[in-house]
Amino acid sequence: MSTLRFQIQHSNGRQEVVTVEAERALIGSGAHCEIRLPIDQAQVEHILVQVGTGGIFVQALSFEPSPTIASVPFTQAPLPPDAVLGVNATQMLVALVDAGVGAGRQEKKTNPMIVIAGLAGIGLAGYMFLATEDDGPTVAPQETPALWDPAPISCSRAGVEAKTWADERRSLADSKRARRMFHARDGVDAVPLYDEAAACYDKGGDPQTATQMRDLSKDLRKETEDDYKTHRMRLEHARTVGDLETARKEVKVLLEMTTGKTGPYIEYLNQLDRELRQKLGRPS
Repeated sequence: MSTLRFQIQHSNGRQEVVTVEAERALIGSGAHCEIRLPIDQAQVEHILVQVGTGGIFVQALSFEPSPTIASVPFTQAPLPPDAVLGVNATQMLVALVDAGVGAGRQEKKTNPMIVIAGLAGIGLAGYMFLATEDDGPTVAPQETPALWDPAPISCSRAGVEAKTWADERRSLADSKRARRMFHARDGVDAVPLYDEAAACYDKGGDPQTATQMRDLSKDLRKETEDDYKTHRMRLEHARTVGDLETARKEVKVLLEMTTGKTGPYIEYLNQLDRELRQKLGRPS
């Protein structure tokens, strides 16, 4: 028996993980669907997900609106690994996992604002759960690295080639933006891609599209910076209440977002990662 895992980003921003122990799963608003979505997001039966010899296959059962794979509408197609499956404003990653692992379980994400509100007035005492005998508690540095280089991004192409390159950068940025809820680094990487696309659209004689790219970059930059702050606060909250599993998860996300960065905060994250792996008995 196969087990399908759905990582779902709902239209209202809520995230959850649902596992289905079956060879097939229906996505729709019907009560009989394994993955049930609100009626404003999906028809009664919208997508059929099936496990085949070559992996996961999906079939569109409704085209109001058309479901998508990586933002491209489909009728029936294999679902590539890590490709975002979308219906209306809902996005999903679907994967095959070991049978029996979390089957039928739904994991709902905590509202970031609740976490942030709960941090008010918390002192350093909670850090003691990660204390070492020799060094005492690991305390987070106040300064954190910026996610992006402040230097402006230019276009290295010219003429018609600049427009073609801009289209390629835009397509890649769109793909990464769609995946950012599942892979935090993609949101970071998408911002300079939009900036580069804007510069190349300007150089290629398309200022209107260049403005659109700058607007996308600006909006995504703010959203990603907000996520960066939220993950840092979630980490410190998890340390305070002694939630090692959540702390390890947040450390991994923050290390992913700051890939390539150096400095005291990165050293702090790496030290925490080592301590948490040791306490949780995880080799990696």
